[in-house]
Amino acid sequence: MRRRSFVTLTAAGVGTLLAGCGRDEPTGIDLQNAPKGPIVLGFSQVGAEGGWRRANTASIRKAAERNRIDLNFKDAEGDPAKQIADVHAFIDAKVSVIAFAPVVETGWGEVLRRARGAGIPVVLTDRLIDEKDTSLWASSIGAEFASEGNLAAIYLENDYAGTSGTVNVVEILGVTGATPTKLRAQGFAATAAKTGRLKIIDEETGDWTKDGGESAMRRLLRRNKRIDAVFAQNDDMGLGAVIALEAAGKKPGTAPKIVTVDGTKAALQGLVDRKLTFVVECSPEIGEPLMSVVVDLFHGGRVPKRIESDKAVFDMETAGDALLDRTY
Repeated sequence: MRRRSFVTLTAAGVGTLLAGCGRDEPTGIDLQNAPKGPIVLGFSQVGAEGGWRRANTASIRKAAERNRIDLNFKDAEGDPAKQIADVHAFIDAKVSVIAFAPVVETGWGEVLRRARGAGIPVVLTDRLIDEKDTSLWASSIGAEFASEGNLAAIYLENDYAGTSGTVNVVEILGVTGATPTKLRAQGFAATAAKTGRLKIIDEETGDWTKDGGESAMRRLLRRNKRIDAVFAQNDDMGLGAVIALEAAGKKPGTAPKIVTVDGTKAALQGLVDRKLTFVVECSPEIGEPLMSVVVDLFHGGRVPKRIESDKAVFDMETAGDALLDRTY
């Protein structure tokens, strides 16, 4: 889908500039009967566990300010119960739209049915939830996590093209129960299984943090004599793994190879320094697409059910150019 950029004309909201010429899809916004009052977005963030998440929060705050949307921001601090309570609080406050990046996939049915009953549309960001009734949310914005796992396996396997034998891979997982943890693992495993060259021999949870990645890598090293490659499900855990590998006398980036997901500035520097091998991008900058959806929903418009964020793959040779304009 083509990216959209817009500004609201007043805090009271008289529509978006997108309602004019050249739209790919009609929004159904009736500018002659625009609702009154400021647009208030209740947003619940997972937490602030790493550089990617902090950049994601900054993107949302900046876009809300630029588009004159009142942001009621809450930090779930990685606690599913706190996050659900925060969403209940948004409903009580009668916000215009609710958006959240779910800590975990399950347990959302009751609060989202309450939001629907109150006439408040819901947008999922970054992650998905496990609910059969998909009408409980209007739209979701984020990456295709399974395809990120696919890409990680494809690029890693291509590095071993023409070699014989299997490649022993260990995986450092994110938080248990989170959508990206599950889908990145599934995507990597599905692609690895096609040729059988990549063999996932062990896994550990790193909880999305650098310290968690270092601890996970130390445990994996204790249990496995031969590790050819590491798939870390985010950059922070991969950079933590580098610390543990160097302490063990290894040469991360080469022996073993390391592929991570996110595309933060720190990870791209890791590629330049030849500590990482590949980085799959998962852009945190979803603020503008989110605000576009929020404005359209406020005015009763139609919005896409799914909006995919940008992605690319960087290696040791291409990371330097990307670093020049990396904002996170």
